Parts: sequence; structure tokens; C-alpha cells
Amino acid sequence: MGQNLSLSEPFADTSGVKFSPSDRHADIIVGVTWACSAYGIGVIFCAVRLLERWSGEHGEKGVNLASVRGLWYLFI
Repeated sequence: MGQNLSLSEPFADTSGVKFSPSDRHADIIVGVTWACSAYGIGVIFCAVRLLERWSGEHGEKGVNLASVRGLWYLFI
């Protein structure tokens, strides 16, 4: 406590941690896959909720091909 933690000389990163090109490529693929999975889950969730809303409170309105196509166009 109370120590001077500022450095008078520049701090050099000596860890030497660098990704190889193949690891960097694999990390990008994993990140894109996670993002696409999250997007797909969100689209499915929103589609189900929207279809439930369209069908009415007690399911009195049927969901037909036109409403499914309309929903599909909304998500494109």
C-alpha cells in the first residue's frame, strides 16, 4: 500500500505469446461458428415467439404458408 507503482522506464512485453497462423485461423473459425450459432438460436427463438403471437391467445388462428413465408422474409 502506498507504493509508487508507476514505472519510470517503458514496460516491454516479454511474454513472447504469439499465435501461429494456423492457430489464428482456427480461432477465427471458432469465433465465427459461435457467432453464427448464437444468431441461429436467436432467429429460431424469435420465429417461435412471433408465430405464437400470430396464432392468438388460445391458438385460434392457424398458421399458414403465407405467414411462414412472411416470417422468413423478415429474417432475411
